[in-house]
Amino acid sequence: MALTAFEAPELAEGQEAALEVFEKFIPEQAGEGVPLVGKEISKAFGGIKALRDVPLIEVPAHSFVGLIGPNGAGKSTLFNVLNGFTTPDTGEIILFGQDVTRKQPWDRAKLGMSRTFQANHIDLDLTTFDNLLAGAYQLIRGGLFAATFRSRGNYTDEQRARVAARAVGRLLGLEPVMPVMARSLDFAAQRRIEIGRSLMSGPRLLLLDEPTAGVDAHEARELVALVKRMQVDLGLAVLLIEHYVAAVMENCNPIYVLDQGTLIAGGTPAEVARDPKVRASYLGEGEHHA
Repeated sequence: MALTAFEAPELAEGQEAALEVFEKFIPEQAGEGVPLVGKEISKAFGGIKALRDVPLIEVPAHSFVGLIGPNGAGKSTLFNVLNGFTTPDTGEIILFGQDVTRKQPWDRAKLGMSRTFQANHIDLDLTTFDNLLAGAYQLIRGGLFAATFRSRGNYTDEQRARVAARAVGRLLGLEPVMPVMARSLDFAAQRRIEIGRSLMSGPRLLLLDEPTAGVDAHEARELVALVKRMQVDLGLAVLLIEHYVAAVMENCNPIYVLDQGTLIAGGTPAEVARDPKVRASYLGEGEHHA
């Protein structure tokens, strides 16, 4: 039977201290402005237009932005254009004031962008703790491999990363399974590890690719609420692409809605919920995993 991590819907005893530890580990967050902007984005694959002049997508500082739409709406393509895995045919991507439209994902990572994947990219043959620690490679001088030689700078960075990994484990409800191999955990716990690894990279902008994929509705709602709590507490800028509409409507603001490659709505949850095009194309399907 797969092991399950403890749930962490609210800050429990010890989590306040863990939050303080992790805040000191990650880089200072953008205090104002708009870390990520996408303008007039189009993308076609052969004769199929996946994105049709999407006019504007913004992720302001300290915001939790949602991106929703039915299957085939173009969400994944837009997400990959924003994070550098796909180059747009037209449009531009501005990251922390720099034009990164033609930049590679690793170039964007150096500027502070981190992402999760819809399919888990964790190492199933590592423990929860080691998976989290591996996420900090950019913040450890010389990398984890150089820890073998124990240079003073590398050793100090590694020790800070170890403390931060334990803090993230506590914040994500993973503390009971930190020494457990990831392959022994249920899928919901593995999703939390994926998010934790991204947090350990020290992002100034976090992109989440359907983090609730493969988990039940209860865990999905709890997981998005947990990320929202951390986003607020840490001051992160977050973009969430998600099928589970209820969780997005409860936690994100603003929300963008795509349909057939076109941006059909954008605004507060209330504005989006009232939009007749949104209701017709998506929200009318009900609050469930598509």
